[in-house]
Amino acid sequence: MGAEYARREAGPADIRAMQAAAQRTWTPGQRRHIGDLAWGLRYLGRAALWTAADGEVAAWAIAGDSLYAPAGLAGEVIGWLGEPEITVLETEEHLTAALEEAGYVRRDGGPFFLHCAVELDGLPELTVPEGYEIRAVRPDEAGQRAAAHRAAWRPARIGALMVPPADLGAGESSMTTEACQSVMDTWPYRADLDQVAVAPDGSFAAFALGWLDEVNKAGELEPVGTVPGHTRRGLASAVSLASLHAMRAAGATRAVVYPRGDEAYPVARKVYFGLGFEPVARTVTYVRAT
Repeated sequence: MGAEYARREAGPADIRAMQAAAQRTWTPGQRRHIGDLAWGLRYLGRAALWTAADGEVAAWAIAGDSLYAPAGLAGEVIGWLGEPEITVLETEEHLTAALEEAGYVRRDGGPFFLHCAVELDGLPELTVPEGYEIRAVRPDEAGQRAAAHRAAWRPARIGALMVPPADLGAGESSMTTEACQSVMDTWPYRADLDQVAVAPDGSFAAFALGWLDEVNKAGELEPVGTVPGHTRRGLASAVSLASLHAMRAAGATRAVVYPRGDEAYPVARKVYFGLGFEPVARTVTYVRAT
């Protein structure tokens, strides 16, 4: 380890410092937005961070998920991870170079995610599907919000993060009322960016959670979902657009979202493209050569 940096284990109390590190250099071509770290906080497992002499976080890594590292620390961070496969963005060329130097090779084919961006000055007007109400989640609705998430996400996948097997129940999302409340209590959650479609019976039929990076004036959608029985009615587009409008009202000038890019899951991609999102990068997975 270089003498100028110290490495230590990281935990939930370090998330704000990790977010600040990512925020300092964020662009649409960087893998993690501050919202990703807030959303994935409850699944934070083995993690480490590297700090400079002044205590500022210079790099971090989360086992099984992602890493943030400048060129000078990329090799060390990859070595600490020691994963059989590591996914980065193709635009993070210093990471792809470090992976190749560490003996990893790019895996072609298979699932991948697109990083898509949209400028918020040209958003279309919101059209609410007949019979539904689009509004922000209320403080006392964590249970209802969690139930909609469980119904929409099967098999259990939280954005780009797979839920740990121990948390799974019959192949469903493990989102509980307590977990949802934890998300709602985590910075930078804002209820005005957490938009839902309310069905005639009062249940939540779709949702889109937005996150705002005020420093970079950049929003993110993570996650978006529609409850079975309410699909193909334009609800995912409506709640996403409502969240994007709320982001713009809060000061964001652009937003990002990360749909699957391979042909196995085309629906989400079509929804976001219909809202004006365009690809700016894609994930690439490197596997350790044997």
